[in-house]
Amino acid sequence: MDLAEVVEATEANLMFELTKVAEPVRERMGISGRRFGRGVALSVRNDPSEFWSRAQGFGFDKPVTGELISEVLAFFRSEGTEVVNVQLAPEVLPDDWAGICRSHGLTEGPTVVKLARDAGPAEQPPTTLRIGPIKPADRAAWAAVQIEAFGFADDDGRIAEMLATINDLPEVTGYAAWDGDKLVATAALYVDGKVGQFVSAATLPEYRGRGAQSALLARRVEDAFAAGCRWIAADTGRPGDGEQNPSLNNLLRAGFKVLYDRPVWVWRQ
Repeated sequence: MDLAEVVEATEANLMFELTKVAEPVRERMGISGRRFGRGVALSVRNDPSEFWSRAQGFGFDKPVTGELISEVLAFFRSEGTEVVNVQLAPEVLPDDWAGICRSHGLTEGPTVVKLARDAGPAEQPPTTLRIGPIKPADRAAWAAVQIEAFGFADDDGRIAEMLATINDLPEVTGYAAWDGDKLVATAALYVDGKVGQFVSAATLPEYRGRGAQSALLARRVEDAFAAGCRWIAADTGRPGDGEQNPSLNNLLRAGFKVLYDRPVWVWRQ
């Protein structure tokens, strides 16, 4: 398998892990999933942020076709999912992808930058913040930082509850940065065999620029290497013309290389 196939499979596997969170959380969020070969369809029906329902990991074991997209979208219709984010590596898009999009009502949304690097020892950058894995008592604060930093619509706390519960998954380790006793930044590492996936990087606005994410990146690189990972993958948003994405800059400084841009194709029922 080439690196794109490896990292896409890892991210898809991570998303499918959400189908294993605690049953009360699954019911409240309306979480269900289906595998289509190596591809994954994850429905989070009651997600007010319209972020979590997605289809990804397709195109490596069998071609992406209009018939496959029809089958995937039929799953989401059956689940009552209103918005789905379809994310496919550019190398698997067929020549008639534009026509498939038109016939199925897929519109192009934001672009994700997919990055990777080899695992290996990492030098910890200086920071005045304390860095380390979270404990069960930290989970609510860990989730709350992401809700605030990402601006998720979560009036009843259902997304925060789901985020906190992700730390119950054995392959996931949550990390944080603390200023004294205050949890101010978050990150997570998902280990899938020889690949580590970095997710959940968020910092409270008033603590940005203090080295939290650089330190959390270095710690997770070190821990992924210790866990036996060969590669590490991450993704972030593509900045607009003339704009900067600090998360992308942090990843590049940490030794990650851009693999490709991956548009998000949005389907609305």
